[in-house]
Amino acid sequence: MRGILLILILAFNISTAIAQSPKTAPVRVVERMYIATDRDAYVAGEPIWISLYCFDISTGLGRLSSFSSVAYIELQNALGTSITTKIAINNGRGAGRIELPPVLATGNYRIVAYTGQMLNEVNPAFSQKQISVYNTLTSERVPGNVVVGNKDSIVVEEFKKKTSFDETNKSVDVRIYGNNSVIPSKSRIPLTVTNTGSRDIDVHISIVRNDSLPAPAGTGLLAFLKDLDYNTGNVHFANGHTADYEGEVIKVKVTPETNEPLTDKVIWLSAAGGLSDIYTTLIDSSGRATFFTNSVFGDRELVLDVPEADTNITLTYEMADHFVKPSLEPLPKLILQRNISETLKRRSQEMQVWRRFIADTLFEKIKLKKDPLLTINSKLYKLDDYTRFPVMKEVVSEFIPELRFRKVDEKTYLQMILSDQLSNVSISKYNTLVLLDGIPVFDHSKILNYDPLKVKSINVYNGEFLIGYLSFNGIASFETYKRDYSGLKFNRNTRILDFKGVQFPSRFIGKEVRDGKKNPDMRSVIYWDPMVSIKKGDNLDLTLITPNYEGEFIITIEGVDSEGKSIVYKKEFSIK
Repeated sequence: MRGILLILILAFNISTAIAQSPKTAPVRVVERMYIATDRDAYVAGEPIWISLYCFDISTGLGRLSSFSSVAYIELQNALGTSITTKIAINNGRGAGRIELPPVLATGNYRIVAYTGQMLNEVNPAFSQKQISVYNTLTSERVPGNVVVGNKDSIVVEEFKKKTSFDETNKSVDVRIYGNNSVIPSKSRIPLTVTNTGSRDIDVHISIVRNDSLPAPAGTGLLAFLKDLDYNTGNVHFANGHTADYEGEVIKVKVTPETNEPLTDKVIWLSAAGGLSDIYTTLIDSSGRATFFTNSVFGDRELVLDVPEADTNITLTYEMADHFVKPSLEPLPKLILQRNISETLKRRSQEMQVWRRFIADTLFEKIKLKKDPLLTINSKLYKLDDYTRFPVMKEVVSEFIPELRFRKVDEKTYLQMILSDQLSNVSISKYNTLVLLDGIPVFDHSKILNYDPLKVKSINVYNGEFLIGYLSFNGIASFETYKRDYSGLKFNRNTRILDFKGVQFPSRFIGKEVRDGKKNPDMRSVIYWDPMVSIKKGDNLDLTLITPNYEGEFIITIEGVDSEGKSIVYKKEFSIK
């Protein structure tokens, strides 16, 4: 049951991830993260595609961690943090992207990644990756971080650093266009990746143009795993943070405008437009509440409500900021050279085409989230399949036999008629949870008086549901056409807050490029899949859609096998 599960998770997090067996001393989960990106140098306005590897090194091996489920990402320059985002992690793997604003200043930046569990360490080991950003639309530069070089040799040296390959791991074999090193442009090219090793592997795949844009010399996964300090006996914990085990932990401070006590009152959190992003918890004596969620994905509106509080007073809600914005070592300076102007011009054109035509069409989301609440089948009523009535009571009484409106002690209730596997019938008189576009509606008269012509469908869930500390006999979910809860009126103590949830993991494989024939295909990233699993001995057959220009490209496959051993494959080829 979900309520019991959340209580157990709370107890689990209080112990700060202590694993032990009867014959061994307690061992805490010690996590370290590797940040992989599609490349290391960007033009302001481009996306940074990210693949994350979260390792648990407490066992002395670099195996993927199954503990944390959220990674906190910051993009920093010499002045501090400029962009933050959150990425979902599932069994040690996560993916997302950072959209660089077109106004982002030229300079060197670092991507910083950490989990809530890592913040429990006395001296957190923040994961870092350096990148370079060039702004081609303005002359804005990060103060003190950019210098103009005089010698082309600096660029040549940096470029050599960027393109030096780690030794290829023999566990992966790649065949592209019959193993040719030259493939045609404007074509669909077959590409096969074979796991030739003896273990299953988790990798990311990147295929990008090899241009002359200088970038910091980064550390590959092979070197990262070799350099890790697996002696975790020197890692000490302060227990100041709640680890995100099941999903993101959302903390809220509630303050009433009067001295009304809120201790032990139930507070609700829901995400508008969703189906079952609904959570409850209790407010403690300091006015704080902690929600153990299954992670809320995407940019959403969160609805916070304390139904037991006086509806005539105003409550103020303040959400805790999980980003710690650490001060790390100074970034190296970016050296600008004149001979990269043609590369910058080409990348700038690509960026503008991307933002104008491609950004929202050519990447696809990777589904991760499972619904822990609505796991049973429902009865769906699409109202356009029936005669439309202008009154909600008529809609319910005529078409939905499981529901009925009734008045009890002058109060309106939407009651559910329940039946079990033995066809026994009962009625949930006061305990039906009613949702409108994912928002709990406690005053059922608001649904009775709601315009049914705005409602697209009604979903009826028959059964018992536990949400935190509360239980309900049945859920009736009303969904509007726009999923924007238009016309729903809230009490004074209800608040709607903009919220940036964890990112949907996404891949960019360009499979719809040929549908946009009127737009120029200037992609320099022609394939990016951040999370690929291949079982031992299996093949992964892909289709590579090549751009309509000639150039040199690099295919990179990086990852680990099931025992934490690194997988590295790099190969150059030409498109003509």
